[in-house]
Amino acid sequence: MFLLRLKHWQAFLLLFILPFILQYVFTRLLSVAGLSSDSLLYTLIDSIPTIIPTAWLWLIGLHFYRRLPASIKISALYFHLGVLYFAAYIPLLIYTLGLVRESMAEGTIPLGMLGLLLPMHLFATFCYLYVVYFSARCIASAEKQRIVASNEYIAVLFQIMFLPIGIWFIQPRINRLASKTPEV
Repeated sequence: MFLLRLKHWQAFLLLFILPFILQYVFTRLLSVAGLSSDSLLYTLIDSIPTIIPTAWLWLIGLHFYRRLPASIKISALYFHLGVLYFAAYIPLLIYTLGLVRESMAEGTIPLGMLGLLLPMHLFATFCYLYVVYFSARCIASAEKQRIVASNEYIAVLFQIMFLPIGIWFIQPRINRLASKTPEV
């Protein structure tokens, strides 16, 4: 997988700079085309800078999950569901916040919508944290070839949580691990 072989600066550009450039270009193209800014397409375009790093995290977690020794029996079901929920929630959040902004411009505050959004947001946060935990633990376990304790994967966890900075530290580690393990 080419994402495992990227240098840290390439991964940074691909995961954090390119999505914002794509968002900017597509937004400008849609505005030139005369499409309304409250359309679903704008919502999906605004989701790009969050979805791309999430997809990277999913691919990294899945890759190293597959590299775990057969003696480690964990299920990736909640990992996949967490990624799916978070990826589906981001466009919903962006769309809802757009509606809230419009409502507040008209002088009303949609408390019902905000009340519904709060538990969904808390659950999305939990899902993201679980995805980070799962990926960090799989990376550390694949590296050590055994089940790791909390203190052995906590550094990876924080590097993933603070990704724009952490990518500079985590990607060389991923490169080392990927060069040791054969592709499946």
